[in-house]
Amino acid sequence: MGVEIYPLHWLQAEAVTLGLGPAAIMVARWAGLGAVLLLLAVFVLWPRRSVEVRRAVVHALIAGAVAYLLAIVVSSSFPIARPPAATGGLVRALVPMPASSAFPARLGAFLFGTAAGLWPAGEDWVVPGFLYAALAALGQMIAGLYFPSDEMGALILGVSSAVAVLLAQGLFRGPVNALVQLGGWKPSRRPRRGVK
Repeated sequence: MGVEIYPLHWLQAEAVTLGLGPAAIMVARWAGLGAVLLLLAVFVLWPRRSVEVRRAVVHALIAGAVAYLLAIVVSSSFPIARPPAATGGLVRALVPMPASSAFPARLGAFLFGTAAGLWPAGEDWVVPGFLYAALAALGQMIAGLYFPSDEMGALILGVSSAVAVLLAQGLFRGPVNALVQLGGWKPSRRPRRGVK
């Protein structure tokens, strides 16, 4: 944590100097809700024939929820002070500081979990998901909520949760398929061509 103090102080000072403080505050407050709304919009509005994308969205939300819950458990086991308290005010709090432990970043765990959970939909979905999660992590560090190691822990926890959910997807395939086909949406089936 001591090694991270001055780079985090520099990052926050430069971001505030460049006028990025309000953006960091907005990200710290709304990135989680924004991710959920984006995923729900994809789930509802995506073309009916692309069931794989809808299924990936469900897996991503499950992975994010698992990562978030695990982050709560881990943070209650390892009480780590947030940057403003740990640095003696060198890093300022741009948003009200939660009373919970800083390690791992809960929102980061959720966002990295959802990004990794989109893997079945392909890299066209995973890459923007990870970029969104990384920008949210950066915004939270600028806001003074987390150290880089807290976000790194969130990355590891989120990706691990997504891998576990994707490996165990057979356990909940029935409920996920029922959810994916809500509203009568079913995969389009092309007629099989006979062999002549």
